Parts: sequence; C-alpha cells; structure tokens
Amino acid sequence: MSDWRENSNGNFVYVIDTDDVMTVFERAGLWFGVYDNRFIEEGLSTPEKAMAFMEMAVLNEQLHLLIKRTPIPTGWRSTKTGGFHCHRNGGTMTVKKARTGMWYLVVNQSIVQGQWFRTAEEAKWQGDQL
Repeated sequence: MSDWRENSNGNFVYVIDTDDVMTVFERAGLWFGVYDNRFIEEGLSTPEKAMAFMEMAVLNEQLHLLIKRTPIPTGWRSTKTGGFHCHRNGGTMTVKKARTGMWYLVVNQSIVQGQWFRTAEEAKWQGDQL
C-alpha cells in the first residue's frame, strides 16, 4: 500500500493514471473508498483496511465488490466545511465562505474573480447562471 498518499483533508489517494484515482475517506468513524462513482458499501474500521479493499476491487478488476452510484447532475449539496458544491456539465462548482463572512464561487477549481456575495444563496444563484 505504499502508493497511497494522505492529502490535506485527511483522505488517502491512490493515483492510477492522470485522471484515474481511488480515494479512501472517513465518515462517522468508519472508512470508505470510492473509485469511478463506485463505493465501499459498508465502512471499515481503519484506513488500511479500506485501502486494501479498494486495491483488491480496483487493481484486481473486481469492481462488482463496490456499489455503483450515479452522481446527481444538478442540485447543490452541503460540504463538510460548511460550503456547497454541485456537478454540472462535467465540471464542479463550489461555494465557500471567506473569513470576511462574504461568499465566493469556485468553478472547476478556479475562483471566479471579482465576485463576492453576501449569502451562499446569491453565490449559488450566480453559479446556476453559468
């Protein structure tokens, strides 16, 4: 499991190819994995167990061990950090709150420059217009 790297969010990422990655993440004290919208159905007790499971499923071409979930193409969802995100047209939009209390919009990991919003709803509305 030496190819796994911990990122700044505390998740573990395994890069197979440029746009092909597996991720192991913690939720409510259990560890899950995701690859190509396929997830470990039941959480595991340690990240090492989740990483081993993901390697077995993905690298040994046993994707039937993972549950396929289709992402919702529209609709904003809450993030763990108090912001919001949605997927549109193959990209991702995120609304985040700055330390100033103002909100800003990120489209495909690039901040929309010069756009500050008083509320998250205003920022989401702007994102919906793009």
